[in-house]
Amino acid sequence: MSWNLNELPGPFAAVGNTPLVHVDVDGVRVRLKLEGVNPSGSVKDRAAVAMIKEKISCGELRPGRVLLDTSSGNMASALSSYGRALGLDVHVVCNSTITADKRRMIERFGATLIQNDYGPYTHDGYLKCLDLVRQSDHPYCFLDQLHNPMNPYAHETGTGPEILKDLPSARLIVGSLGSGGTMLGIGRAIRSAEHPAMVAAVSSAPGNRMAGVGAFADGDYRTPFMIEAEANGLFTEAVLVTVASAQKWQQEITARGLFCGAQTGAVLGAAMELAERYELRDGIVIVSGYAGWKSWGS
Repeated sequence: MSWNLNELPGPFAAVGNTPLVHVDVDGVRVRLKLEGVNPSGSVKDRAAVAMIKEKISCGELRPGRVLLDTSSGNMASALSSYGRALGLDVHVVCNSTITADKRRMIERFGATLIQNDYGPYTHDGYLKCLDLVRQSDHPYCFLDQLHNPMNPYAHETGTGPEILKDLPSARLIVGSLGSGGTMLGIGRAIRSAEHPAMVAAVSSAPGNRMAGVGAFADGDYRTPFMIEAEANGLFTEAVLVTVASAQKWQQEITARGLFCGAQTGAVLGAAMELAERYELRDGIVIVSGYAGWKSWGS
């Protein structure tokens, strides 16, 4: 038995082509790329599907194998959904900080949540995954979102081109760094299209860890995706944000009737800072990484 890549079941066909909706904030028009409307509620659906399809194509993923990856929660939710659609067992290595709602979603789809007891960072979970592959009897297919080139490829061929199609006049695209795959892919798409839009990468200020916004100043792992983007000058700006700023701007989004996670507040705060610096009043896109319900619980 094998799968037809053109006819994968369940949620696969619903990934991507997410809406670009506008809000007016303090005289600035900002478009939100609402990745929370993907089937499992986050931008990670894109990378999950791209990695799964590539593993099927090369023969590494087939019936009877067990999907494995490390995650702070959103990738784990995505793999639980897509793995269930394929009839596969899914094992995800997560930190104890995963929200209750993400945990419930993972359990709802019958995936196995494995505690990351190697350390506080997703990279520690990566190391645990490597040991699970070496030591376990499970027939694992380790996707490795932190290093798998299909992660940024999903955004180079999907998210980035979608933004340019929906807003050809884009002048600034802002998103947060986690694995770095989303923003590397978008940066590549902007560069290959020879489009003049600036690309800004957002991370957490020291002492301000928050979900979906990497805290590299506090020790988070800098993936090869980030190193490539920086080496090739794909990020025009790098902005540090605080929890207080993220909460403030998330309230502004909520006041406009949109239910987005704290990551969206962080990215909006960075976008507003850059809008003031460059005197922009339009042409701003922010990548809203996940739906608001995923921020709830602890």
